[in-house]
Amino acid sequence: MTIRTEGILARFRRWLRHSPLVHLKQDPVQDLRSCVGILDRFLKDELRYPLEWDDFVSWPHVSPGIETVRERVAETERLFFSKDLGERRKGFDAVLAERNRIAAIVGLPVLEWAAFNSGLPPNKSLERTRER
Repeated sequence: MTIRTEGILARFRRWLRHSPLVHLKQDPVQDLRSCVGILDRFLKDELRYPLEWDDFVSWPHVSPGIETVRERVAETERLFFSKDLGERRKGFDAVLAERNRIAAIVGLPVLEWAAFNSGLPPNKSLERTRER
């Protein structure tokens, strides 16, 4: 490979890494325990990166168990974009119920909605996602 080609490829990689128009999907969910982790981070509005939730709900997973969870919580996503607090609360409750269902399977404690900050449905992460 020529020096010029290496330079072009290096600039292209740098552009991909730092471009606001490109998103390379990350896959932090490997098992049901890490699935509980992402649901907890979503409910606490403490996602590791702005598109972590989108990476989880928008892309099919190879594990049938995780795919089932993903499909169930993906159905609630529209509720979190609602301006109606009641709709957002329904979404929060549905995601929390799914979180608690799989937490019981893997031996983690069941949590009540009050354990998540003020118990209000999160949407800051989704708002940041919508702005992109």
